[in-house]
Amino acid sequence: MSMGVSGRTEVGRSIGMTWQRSRARSDDRIARLLESAERDAEAAAARYRALKEDAVVPGSANGDVVRPPLPSWQQMLLFILGGGVLVGLLAIWLLATAYLGPLALLTLPGAAGCAAGIVAWRRRHPRPPAPRPRPLVADLVRAAQEMHEAEAALQRLREECAER
Repeated sequence: MSMGVSGRTEVGRSIGMTWQRSRARSDDRIARLLESAERDAEAAAARYRALKEDAVVPGSANGDVVRPPLPSWQQMLLFILGGGVLVGLLAIWLLATAYLGPLALLTLPGAAGCAAGIVAWRRRHPRPPAPRPRPLVADLVRAAQEMHEAEAALQRLREECAER
């Protein structure tokens, strides 16, 4: 009978040890979650501060107004009108060569060479990159919401830790 009693006490010890291990694992998990939530909250706050600073800073250093890209219908209109103007100029040029003679035709390859030279020069000497556009109000609101959600999650985890 003594074997039965001692067996039961060992079972009780092993259950107690298992419970202590699971409690230690739970505490470690909560600590990791708390650290992760703190990092997320700090990152969200930093993102919000950066967007807020970008919103305050003017568009570019030299005072130029940064224009947004044209809508697609305006691009198409410019493409059609620009193409029409170029075709019209080419037709006038060819009519002028018909009246002035073959010497005017020699200027066409020269003009094409100048245009190719300008294009090649521009590719070797690109413009400096345009400054980043200022953030929109929606970006600031989204960043503020993320920051508040991260802080709320952090607060919930802190309260859970305090309850245990």
